[in-house]
Amino acid sequence: MRLIGIYDADGTIIGELTYFWQKTFRGRHCTLCDITHGAIKMRSEWNLAVVELGLEFELLHRDETTHRHTLAQGYQPPCVLAENESGEIFLLLTSDELELCDKSPSALMTVIRSKIDEKTLSAE
Repeated sequence: MRLIGIYDADGTIIGELTYFWQKTFRGRHCTLCDITHGAIKMRSEWNLAVVELGLEFELLHRDETTHRHTLAQGYQPPCVLAENESGEIFLLLTSDELELCDKSPSALMTVIRSKIDEKTLSAE
């Protein structure tokens, strides 16, 4: 299984500047950005949490997604998608669930482990 985090921002320079402007002056934010990044760069806690999780975790901006990502039922950035061994992509975590992690990479990984366990048990 691999994970795909989708930011609610575009990855272009204009997209990044627009996001920064809206976050600074309009109070808009992306719950996944809040977990993975500090004020300027990727949080070291994020990198450690991903290593401890032991799964591939790709991060994409919404303009970097493919049709396969956007077809996942319930897809709405920011979110975390999962791709299983057969290549099926499904929604694992919504923005509301990311918000409950309170900007904590370790809390996110705990929720991910729980969701993966639920999916594994329901598939058996």
